[in-house]
Amino acid sequence: MAVAAVCITLLVVYAGGPAAEAQPKQAQKAQEVQQETCVLVEAFVVEVKLSSLYEQRVSPLGQKPNSVSVSNLLDCLNSKGTGQVTMGVKVSLRSTVKAKVRITETTYVERQVSVPGSRRVDGPAVSKSYHNYDTGDQFDAGASINSNGAILVDFEFSQSTYRNNASNDEAPPNTVNRQWSGTASLAAGEPAIVGATQNEETAAFLVLCAHVGDR
Repeated sequence: MAVAAVCITLLVVYAGGPAAEAQPKQAQKAQEVQQETCVLVEAFVVEVKLSSLYEQRVSPLGQKPNSVSVSNLLDCLNSKGTGQVTMGVKVSLRSTVKAKVRITETTYVERQVSVPGSRRVDGPAVSKSYHNYDTGDQFDAGASINSNGAILVDFEFSQSTYRNNASNDEAPPNTVNRQWSGTASLAAGEPAIVGATQNEETAAFLVLCAHVGDR
């Protein structure tokens, strides 16, 4: 009886050995596949009129189930004059690797200055000068894929936009600066709102969408 017990014990240990050795290899292989997988991350800034959202019965305070959705933003974009995409970028990166996008735009604004009569000698009464204003976008992203297929995106986004001051041509233009940073859990191929700001008339939303690509 003692010999039989020893044989059974040895048999169990022997049968479990290869399976135990295979588990770390499978985990390592899965990790390598994840690190080699490319993820395409898209970012969009959508600016819409609050009145258009209210017409869709969207809660101004985000109260569910009437909080704003991507579907509401698409309805605004499909209606003339109620919404626009002010920025859009795409970056492809390997999982766990950071990607960056930098966009800079310089706008030159013409200014007309009256020339005093004492300084004007057979010349124009108005002189022209140009002032430059820099605006742009910055987008940093990192992505990883969970075991359940969800894509975790770490993001940092900033935007500086230029708006002309129509009420006073001599005044410098107005600029709007926005900054968002955080982490979002995204389903592959499904856009989601991950940030928003608003004033008295309009609201701006940061929308992210991620796609799993080939290695």
